[in-house]
Amino acid sequence: MFSIIVPSYNRKEEIPYLLESLLHQTVYNFEVIIIDDFSEVPVDIHHFYPFPVNIIRNSENKGAAESRNIGVRYAQNDWLLFLDDDDSFLVTKCELLEKTIQNHPEINFIYHPAECMMVNEHFSYFTRPFKNEKEITLEGILKANKVGGMPMIAIKKAFFEKLKGLSSDLLSLEDYEFVLKAISDEEFKPKYIDKALTKCAFHTQRASVSTNTAHTERAIELIRQKYVKTAEQAKYFEFNSLYMLAYPHIMNLSRRAARFYLKMGWQSKKIKYFIIAFITFISPKLAINLKRFI
Repeated sequence: MFSIIVPSYNRKEEIPYLLESLLHQTVYNFEVIIIDDFSEVPVDIHHFYPFPVNIIRNSENKGAAESRNIGVRYAQNDWLLFLDDDDSFLVTKCELLEKTIQNHPEINFIYHPAECMMVNEHFSYFTRPFKNEKEITLEGILKANKVGGMPMIAIKKAFFEKLKGLSSDLLSLEDYEFVLKAISDEEFKPKYIDKALTKCAFHTQRASVSTNTAHTERAIELIRQKYVKTAEQAKYFEFNSLYMLAYPHIMNLSRRAARFYLKMGWQSKKIKYFIIAFITFISPKLAINLKRFI
């Protein structure tokens, strides 16, 4: 039924915990494909699991997007799931997805909320995707990604291949660009499940989140050229771009994020963004904690 694609780079110590978490799934209707993206110490496993586990080691570092694409090429099943090496699935995820597919055989894309755990701040919040699939329009997703990233979706392998996978030339926002590509295709047939089926771990001041936004700026420009066609879309995407540029700064607890929230306030004329900008300038850590409430 499912092939779970797991890219991993220099975090082999996370893999046993990930596989242990999958042992708790209520059904074993899946295989796991781990793509070791040329880690300094190769990923290996020394335990037997009641589901197939395949480790693919890249001959050079290719990045998360291309590693996922490589994993898909080895996938043996009709549906794809994506899991980062420090995230986990709700124990009933694979069972619920299988039932959804059986009840809706016409679909090729499933999305759902996620529980986002702010590890250093010791709290969680939940994403809020569009509950009505008809709200998933290009304009809506250009304004804000109300679908989610790769760990929050399931996609039919044939549809993923038709879309030619993730854009490996992007070093940032590749998940977001993939969602835009999927919803722009005439064969896109989505289904929403109103349950947080993935737990995603987020760490502030993590080395992998750089405040050098050059890759994000390049990705924003490429997305603008490819998907933004009208003045309305341009307005929506300009607003969303400010949020995407603020993200690495706020995750690094940098006050520089405040200027992007301030611009969001001027563009939207909404007082909440001016308040967020002020709080971010005073205390980025306090601003992070606002996610508990908004």
